[in-house]
Amino acid sequence: MRITCLGAARTVTGSAYLVEPDPDTVFLVDCGMFQGGRRIEERNWETGRYRAQDLQAIYITHAHIDHSGLVPRLVRLGYNGPVYASKATAELLRILWADSAHIQEMEAQWQSRKNKRKGGKDIEPLYEGPDAEAASALLQPVEMDVDLRLMAGVGANFVPAGHILGAASLLLTLEAGGKTHRVGFSGDIGRPNQLIVPDPHSFDPPDTLFMETTYGNRTHKTLEQSQKELIEVVHAAYEQGGKVLIPAFAVERTQEIIYTLSAAHRRGEMPADMPVFLDSPLAIRATNIFRDHPEFFDEATTELLDKGHTPLDLPNLQFTLSTEESRAINLHKGPAVIIAGNGMASAGRIKHHLKHNLWRKDCHVVIVGFQAKGTTGRLLVEGARKVKIFREDVSVGATVHTIGGFSAHADQHELMTWLEPLVKPGLKVNLVHGEEQSSLAFKELAEERFPLVSFHVPRIGETLHLERPARPRRPAPRPAVAPPAAVEAPRAEAAAAPPARPSVSQVRRELAELLAQLESGGEELGPETLAALDRQVRGARQALEAGRAA
Repeated sequence: MRITCLGAARTVTGSAYLVEPDPDTVFLVDCGMFQGGRRIEERNWETGRYRAQDLQAIYITHAHIDHSGLVPRLVRLGYNGPVYASKATAELLRILWADSAHIQEMEAQWQSRKNKRKGGKDIEPLYEGPDAEAASALLQPVEMDVDLRLMAGVGANFVPAGHILGAASLLLTLEAGGKTHRVGFSGDIGRPNQLIVPDPHSFDPPDTLFMETTYGNRTHKTLEQSQKELIEVVHAAYEQGGKVLIPAFAVERTQEIIYTLSAAHRRGEMPADMPVFLDSPLAIRATNIFRDHPEFFDEATTELLDKGHTPLDLPNLQFTLSTEESRAINLHKGPAVIIAGNGMASAGRIKHHLKHNLWRKDCHVVIVGFQAKGTTGRLLVEGARKVKIFREDVSVGATVHTIGGFSAHADQHELMTWLEPLVKPGLKVNLVHGEEQSSLAFKELAEERFPLVSFHVPRIGETLHLERPARPRRPAPRPAVAPPAAVEAPRAEAAAAPPARPSVSQVRRELAELLAQLESGGEELGPETLAALDRQVRGARQALEAGRAA
């Protein structure tokens, strides 16, 4: 039994895990697109390792493109098996894949035109509309919190993850060679008391766990603080006559912002004549899917509906579907709230609004989600004085606000709380879906809190063998206690004497003992330990060669 990390290892995007319980069974858990700078996005073309024509199934934890966006690419390469996902996820995937295909086509056309001017060749899109349609035809919606047997030797249970509408954690029971191994995939873990969706659920303790660590090294503001801060920004922009620009992810984050503004309106805290533009066709369609699926809402949102309120609407909310309507927003004089895709400000209509407003002193940019390295949003968060938009340098005169409490990802404390009921002696936890410093920081803290658990931060392309038992970590050695002072102090010349030089036979004997230990348990050694041993062996060899030369 083995699992290969194809993405989201020491990075956030590109979630995909190739699961091989036995030589005849192979499937994917998630199939996400890499997002961020050009270097990491080039991985989207390295799809041979996904074995599109060998796969028997794809399980999708939730609809976000960094967990699902390469499925149409694999379909283009020959995959035609089932794609399992919750009902709400399946509906969202249909619109997200179609939108992503449109983006791939537009980017390929733009690059092809650029190449032709230099005498170059046309660029093939990663995938196109027909590929997205073919992928949608493979979707097989499944029930949540139900034990499923969707393929031979593999049990599956999709458990609500509390991240976005329809998001799930996945518990697999793998059966092969007379052995059974339970593997958990956290997917993206939501926050408790999040808007709209229920809290994340737990599942039975697995033997191996793949756990996200997007915010493994930090904590969020409270949701209440973040909502208050957003309304304060709206009032500041209103008084200055400026725009509030919110680069928002189409699924969940957009709906939470609308929910917050709608609640403020009901309390009389929104300026009555300040328009709110939702300038994202994808987010508009996603919002309508949210409205059509109240069965996935939490109790608080359901109670609002029962009282006759419409938590995803407010009087001044305007949907701008067409390009002409989007352009007209920039002709609007006076204050306004503009929610536009995409969430990292690296594509979509938000770039046009940034180009028209980012240099203005009365503009406010509100960052409400994770920003991957290399994106425009990340540059703004890090305090860039200017950013490149449509190949043009634009000065940053706006005030940039980072409001972390709207995040749909659990923070460090919430991740630790989610993990606690799954802990058991011998559990192996692979920390994924986090930038390296975030995953390593969480590993250090978790090892201290759960000493009987084995934690590992895999790398992209690393294959993990499930049948190997986890080797428990040795406790840190206690500091040595100084022995009582001797009655007679040793002679100075004796204390300074060099240690006895080991004999050749002694070194041979110790090397033989070490080799015997490696042969008996070396396969259980992790890559970090093996790398350290390799460095020691290389150093010993160099010392031996230097001794011979002398």
